[in-house]
Amino acid sequence: MIAHNRNQMPKTLFTELGVGDPIVVRELGDEHAEARYVVGEIERLVDEGQSRSEIAVFYRMNAQSRVLEDTLVRQEIGYQIIGGTKFYERAEVKDAIAYLTLLANPQDAVSFQRVANTPRRGIGQTSLARVLSHANTMGISIWDAAAKPAEVPGLGTAAVKALGRFMETMEALRARAAEEVPVGDLLDAVLHECGYFDWLEAERTIEAQGRLDNLRELVEVAREFDAAAAPDEDRLDIFLQEVALVADADSREDDAGLVTLMTLHNAKGLEYPVVFILGCEEGLFPHSRSIDEGSIEEERRLCYVGITRAMRNLTLTCARQRNVFGAATYGLPSRFIAELPPELLDREESRTGWAAARAATAQGASARPRATSWSAGAADTAGSAGGGSSWRVGEDVAHAAFGDGVVIAVEPGGVIVVRFASDRSERKLMAEYAPIERRG
Repeated sequence: MIAHNRNQMPKTLFTELGVGDPIVVRELGDEHAEARYVVGEIERLVDEGQSRSEIAVFYRMNAQSRVLEDTLVRQEIGYQIIGGTKFYERAEVKDAIAYLTLLANPQDAVSFQRVANTPRRGIGQTSLARVLSHANTMGISIWDAAAKPAEVPGLGTAAVKALGRFMETMEALRARAAEEVPVGDLLDAVLHECGYFDWLEAERTIEAQGRLDNLRELVEVAREFDAAAAPDEDRLDIFLQEVALVADADSREDDAGLVTLMTLHNAKGLEYPVVFILGCEEGLFPHSRSIDEGSIEEERRLCYVGITRAMRNLTLTCARQRNVFGAATYGLPSRFIAELPPELLDREESRTGWAAARAATAQGASARPRATSWSAGAADTAGSAGGGSSWRVGEDVAHAAFGDGVVIAVEPGGVIVVRFASDRSERKLMAEYAPIERRG
C-alpha cells in the first residue's frame, strides 16, 4: 500500500514473527452496525482470554468515537481515550448540554454561568457574580434576574446591553422549547442562534473544526433520540436524562482493564496485539479535505501507521451509510483497502453489498463518491427548504427520521406541524433546522 506514495524511499518490509493472520475487512450497513460489530468482536476476544488493555480502536477524527462510546457503555465495557477526552466530557459538548439544561430548567445557576459568556459576548465574571448575587438577594431565579439586567445593581451599561441581547435570544429559544419541537431541531437552533457555530467557524483552525464536528455529532445524537422516541416522549427533559445516564456510565472505573480508543494521529509509536480501524471509506479516510487539497500521500502514510500498530490481529471496517447532519449519506470503501494485496485479506461484504448504496443514490439520496466531508456546514443540509413562513398547509414533506408526511399547520416562529404517514403522529418541527425537504 505505502508503495503507492511517490515521495517515499523504496523499502522492503519484513516481520520476525513470520506469517500471521490475514487482515480482516468488514463492510457494515451503517455506523451503528459498525460499532455493534466491533464491540461484539471485543466481547468475543475477551471471552477467549484476551485482555481489554491489549485491544485498541483507531479512527480518523474525534467525532467518530461517539457511536462506539455509546455502544461500549451499553455493553458495560470500560474504555479510555488517549490524546483526547470522552465525548460527553468535551468542553463544547458540555456547553451545548448546558444550554439545553438552562432551557429546561431556568433556575439552573450553574448552567447559566457556563453559557452566558460562551461564546464571549461581553458578560464577564464580575457581571455574572452580580446577577447571581441579585437573584439570591431578591429570592428569584437567575433567569428572572438576568431577564431584567437594568435592575441588577452595579451592572455596567455594556454588560446590561450584552445580557439583554443574550436573554432575548434565550427567551425566543425557550418559547420554541415549550412547543416541544424535536430536540435535534432545538439544539441545532441553539448552536446557530447563540452564535456558537459562527464563533468556531471564525477561528478557522483544525482544533475549532474538530469542535464543530463534535457539536454536529451531538445534534445527530439528538436526532437519533427524536427518531427512536414515541411522540409523547420526544421531550427535552427525557433527552437530558438519557445523556446524563450515558455520561455517568462512561466515567465509571473498571478493574477488568480498558479498551483503548484514539485517533490515528495519536497512534504513532504505539503497538497493540489487536487493532480495529473504523471508517475506512472514501471521504472519511482518506478525508475529503485531503482529496480536495491533493494531500492523499499524507493520508496513506497515516493509514500505514495505523496498520503497522497491530501486532497480531487487524480489522478494517467501513459503513455503506452514515448519518451526517441529519441526512443519510452513502459512501464507498476506502481506496487504501483496494491497495492492500487481496491474498492477505479476509474480506466479507454485507449481504446487500454496496449495490444498495448505488440504488439509493439513483433514487436521489445523498451520495459520497468521495464521502461527505464532516467539515461541511450543518445549515446546508438542515431545513434546506427554508423557514416556516415558506411552507403551506397541505404540502408533502420527507423527514430524514420520520419519513413522509404532510404539513397540517404553520405557526409563528418558523414552526410547522406535520402529520407523518408511518405512525399518524403529529409533530412540531422547526422548519429552518429540521432535516426535511419538499416532496415533488
